[in-house]
Amino acid sequence: MKTEDIKITAILAYITLIFLAFLFIIPFVWVFVEGFASVGNIGFGDFGTFTLSSYYAIFRSKYFVLSIENGLIQSFGGTAVSIVLAIFASYVFSRKRFPLRNALILTVLFFTGFPVFSLLIPMYVFYQNVNLYNTQVGVILVLGVLNLPITIWIMKNSFDQIPKSIERAAMVDGASPYQTIIHVFLPLAFPTIAVLILLDFITNWGNFYVPYILLSSRHLFPIAVYIYTYFGAYSVKYNELAAASVIYMIPTLILYIFAQKYLIKAFSVGGVKG
Repeated sequence: MKTEDIKITAILAYITLIFLAFLFIIPFVWVFVEGFASVGNIGFGDFGTFTLSSYYAIFRSKYFVLSIENGLIQSFGGTAVSIVLAIFASYVFSRKRFPLRNALILTVLFFTGFPVFSLLIPMYVFYQNVNLYNTQVGVILVLGVLNLPITIWIMKNSFDQIPKSIERAAMVDGASPYQTIIHVFLPLAFPTIAVLILLDFITNWGNFYVPYILLSSRHLFPIAVYIYTYFGAYSVKYNELAAASVIYMIPTLILYIFAQKYLIKAFSVGGVKG
């Protein structure tokens, strides 16, 4: 291929990428601008009337503030459930040999792609029978279980990279399996665990269907569900919707900033080099 053809191809590729990036950025710019726009100004019509009235309006609602608190409780709670269970399950799958081990690992792999949301209606009926419907605990348990298969799968691969010689040295020094997990596996696999915490939190924070189906009380709604209330039967509160959406992004951005260095480590080495 001639040099001119390569340059033309590269230019077309850059133009296409810039166009796609522009299309991706527009909704975020609109949300930010609309949140500070005057009531009734929809879109990019008037840049000269920026105001905080929409933010004052959403924070005056006690349910909006509660929705942020509920979202954090449910998201971090579900993340804690999936991470803790995955740590011990991943250790067993990585280091122990037992009957049907491979079958169980393949089952975990299968559930990483299983449409689990198809189970929400049966789960709704089950929760009503065991008095977990419309409770924070019920939502936290479901969110934790939904993320468990992929969390186990990724964490097991990270544990597999930890040299067995380090584990044997710890056991020679008298460490129990539990102490080995706490003092050997967790520190060495921490970059991967930090990434999983971030991914699980983002998944839980953005989950709409689970709390929407399993909760009925407005004071228990997380922000992902509460934002839906800005869509009325005959109108949409675009300014308040945009302001709430900006607030909705903040926890994920903060967590990403703190986990950024672990993201780099996890994607570059996975765990530790054996």
